[in-house]
Amino acid sequence: MLPSRTNDSTTAGMTLADSKANVMKIVTAFLNTPGKYLIVGTGTPRFGSRALTGQALADAIAYKDWVLNYVSQFVPVVNIWDGFTEAMTVEGLHPNILGAEFISSRVVPIITANFEFPGIPLPTDAGDVYSAIRPFGCLNANPLLAGTGGALPAGVNAVAGSVLADGYKAVGSGLAGITTRWYKEPAAYGEAQCIELRGNMAAAGGYIYMQPTANVVQTNLSAGDVIEMVSAAEIMGSSRGILAWEAELTITKTVSGASSTSYFRSMDKYQEPFTMPPSFSGALETQRGTIDMSETVITSRMGLYLAAGVPQDSTVKAAQFGIRKI
Repeated sequence: MLPSRTNDSTTAGMTLADSKANVMKIVTAFLNTPGKYLIVGTGTPRFGSRALTGQALADAIAYKDWVLNYVSQFVPVVNIWDGFTEAMTVEGLHPNILGAEFISSRVVPIITANFEFPGIPLPTDAGDVYSAIRPFGCLNANPLLAGTGGALPAGVNAVAGSVLADGYKAVGSGLAGITTRWYKEPAAYGEAQCIELRGNMAAAGGYIYMQPTANVVQTNLSAGDVIEMVSAAEIMGSSRGILAWEAELTITKTVSGASSTSYFRSMDKYQEPFTMPPSFSGALETQRGTIDMSETVITSRMGLYLAAGVPQDSTVKAAQFGIRKI
């Protein structure tokens, strides 16, 4: 999706005609590339100290009208200008969770009306693991999260009796004021790992990771392979103290002599104080990474990021945890 010309509005020397020419070049490139699709957005208004005035505002409105009336002849377009308010922004420009909900409410109907999707390839059986006879099986062990032999360190503040799935480990940091209870329950396929949250986090920045103990075996990969992480995720409770419960694929390489990690995410965390709704359920599929065999570490995790100063009364769940070749 090409959302707007927002940055063009404040770029010295960039005219409305320049923006239109650049957008049409992008549209033409997509139309001439089989298997690639584009949705063009109108852009959103700016408010407060970020607001546009005078000719810049007139150009932004003219761009919106041009997208709706002209670009719509070539590709699907979405109007995310009309109805967008300052309350939907973090600082008058970037959308907060309310803005994200508004934009998605406009975009999703266009996506579902114009495209078909095969679904997210969640693992559905315990044997869905990479091998010579399952070359597209999961690159991690125990995708259905069986067992209770995982490692729970002191940093996650787990109460007595807590358990984690076999072959998984947890990492916790900055959780002063928070207690967690880790337990298992049946899921649609296999089991769900559940984390019950209680307390009130004292300072911003606290998080919990749940990830496979073992990194991806790189001899199971070849240069050019494309990989992603998938999972079934859920949030349930009565408080809005969760910034994110997200899937994260991480790929580490050595760049110019230093270690560098790239993050491929689904449902990236919101900025405080804009938290997740108190309930959520769905399948997550991360952005995809391409392997070139220079990688030093490949792994993935479910990342739980908490808001400070919010009494916690929530439980998060994860199931069907898989790293896959595409």
